[in-house]
Amino acid sequence: MSVCDLLIAEVQDELSVFGLPRYEQEWVQSMLEYNVKGGKMNRGLMVVESAVQLYKHQGITLSNHEIGRFAVLGWCIEWMQAWLLIADDMMDSSLTRRGQPCWYRLDHVKEIALNDALMLEMLVFKMLKRHFGEEPYYMQLVDLLQETTWETEVGQMLDTLCMNLELKDFTVDRWTQIVQYKTSYYSFYCPVALGMIVAGITDKTAYEMHERFW
Repeated sequence: MSVCDLLIAEVQDELSVFGLPRYEQEWVQSMLEYNVKGGKMNRGLMVVESAVQLYKHQGITLSNHEIGRFAVLGWCIEWMQAWLLIADDMMDSSLTRRGQPCWYRLDHVKEIALNDALMLEMLVFKMLKRHFGEEPYYMQLVDLLQETTWETEVGQMLDTLCMNLELKDFTVDRWTQIVQYKTSYYSFYCPVALGMIVAGITDKTAYEMHERFW
C-alpha cells in the first residue's frame, strides 16, 4: 500500500508540471484513492510472490528495493483492473463495487467515469515507462499489458453481447470463453508472466506452458 501511495504522489507531481488547476488534481487523487484501493490485491501480490519464488529458485534473495519494483508491476495490474471495473460497472449498470457505490453512481461523477477509466488506462503505461522505461525488457512488459488488455476486452465483448442472444445460445463453450478471456489472462497469466520477464526467462516454451496451465 505504501508503494501505491508513492505512485499516486508521482501522478500528482506530473499533473503539477502540466499546470492543471487544483480541482483537477484533487479529482484525480480522489479517483485513484476510490478505485485502485480496497480490493483483495491478489493479482498485484501474485507478481511479487512469483518474483520471490523465481529468484529463490536461482538462489537469489531479493532486496527490499527489488521487491518494491515488483510491487510497482503489481500495481500496474491493479490499476489496470480498476479502469476495467469502472467501465464494466457502467456497462452492467452495477450498483456497488467492493462494498461501496460504483464510481459512476456518485452524484458528482456519473458520465465523467468514462474519461476516468481511460485516464487510468494511460496512467498504467505512464507508470510502466517511468519505472521500467530504461530496462532492456521494457517493450516486453508493454506488449504483455497491451495483449492482456486486448484479451480482457474480448472477454468483455463475449459477456456484454449475451444481451443480444437467446438463452439457448449461452452454452458452456461460451461461458468458458468468457472466463478465459475476461478473467484468467489478467488474473493469473499476466501476474506471473511479468515476474518471468523481469527474472530473465526467455524460453518461449515456459510462457506457453504457463498459459496452457490457466
